[in-house]
Amino acid sequence: MPLVFLQHFRGTLDSWDPKLIDTIAAKREVILVDNVGVGGSTGTTPSTVQQMALDAIDFIDALKLPRYDVFGFSLGGEVAQEVALRRPWQVRRVVLAATGPQGGVDQRASDPNILQRTLKDNPGPEDYLYLFFKNTASSQAAGGEFLQRLGERTTDHDAPSSLATRDRQLTAWSEWGIPDKSKFVRLNALFQPTLVADGESDILMPAKNSRLLAKYLPDAQLHIYPDAGHGFLYQYAVKFGTEVNTFLDR
Repeated sequence: MPLVFLQHFRGTLDSWDPKLIDTIAAKREVILVDNVGVGGSTGTTPSTVQQMALDAIDFIDALKLPRYDVFGFSLGGEVAQEVALRRPWQVRRVVLAATGPQGGVDQRASDPNILQRTLKDNPGPEDYLYLFFKNTASSQAAGGEFLQRLGERTTDHDAPSSLATRDRQLTAWSEWGIPDKSKFVRLNALFQPTLVADGESDILMPAKNSRLLAKYLPDAQLHIYPDAGHGFLYQYAVKFGTEVNTFLDR
């Protein structure tokens, strides 16, 4: 059963942690994709999560996958929810990492420091460490190791996401995050077994949103990782990758 990966805000194929992907790929086929207008993909990035989901479905249909699992990280987790809701006969299981339900709580960052680092034209290593990892020695050290792994491959790089893609994704992310409890009822229709996980100190998508997902999804299990932020899946790459495989193998 192939596992389709959907990436975070501004992320491309090169943004995935090779240690996480290799851990999961040891047990199953993995498919990483730049959605429309992202990285090396052509076209114009949509400004709604719903259209991003339809574009992802078009890609999956082109691969002629009759059944598949889906893994969504952050913005990709929002897209993954929509894919699972729209294609319940094809999506078997879902992994939602550091994401939240439509209409959740505190999903639209208002802290000027977070916004400045998130929207910077050319974010650097210090921005990733601040946004993705907790401000502790252990988490920051894990972040440094993650950045080293990203630099291991020196050829055949994916194209970076454009500023136009950033702006359209930001519009989609912001619209998704408008607080609206009435949207939670849609989660009742996402009946597939779902693994929900986050870091306990996520400043981009607070873990309370993962708890909401676990509360409203009919068949969800929740794991909040300690001493970790938005990038918990990279801080605990092998541990989380193993958890994902165990969940998908059930």
